[in-house]
Amino acid sequence: MLNNATRIQPRPPNWRAAAARLAAVILTPPVHHWIQRQEERIRREGRPLTRAEFASARNIGLKDSGRVRILVVAHIPLPAGWLLKGIARFSRVALADPVALTAGHGIFLCSAVAADPVVVRHELVHVHQYERLGRRAFLQQYIRDCLVDGYRDSALEKEARRLSIRAGRD
Repeated sequence: MLNNATRIQPRPPNWRAAAARLAAVILTPPVHHWIQRQEERIRREGRPLTRAEFASARNIGLKDSGRVRILVVAHIPLPAGWLLKGIARFSRVALADPVALTAGHGIFLCSAVAADPVVVRHELVHVHQYERLGRRAFLQQYIRDCLVDGYRDSALEKEARRLSIRAGRD
């Protein structure tokens, strides 16, 4: 029989949240750099918003809709595949190919969803979140929330789904 001195103590219930906060702090600088490079690419190669997209951006509350560019691609680029697989395993999320990705004022859209206004509005909400929080704070919160709550239940994703639906009704 083990006594109290030799018994292995269970992890505290919030160990996952603490580990996620630490991981977000560590991962934010390289992800920030990668996002910055992707935004520059989208600004060079992407198109401006259409009138309908511009109206949606205004309804969502974007401050600088004129800076937003959209680049339609066959596959969304992702940073360091091995890193994402590790994060997905830690957060218990199945890693699927994304159909869109927002990088500051730049949006990648997979060609399969490029004409879907719901997806565009969802990504425009992420642009608004970048504007509101700042790039570094947005990325740190996004990484942390995805690690703790999972992609679908992260606060920024919930907000993006809610506001993109509301903007479609306005």
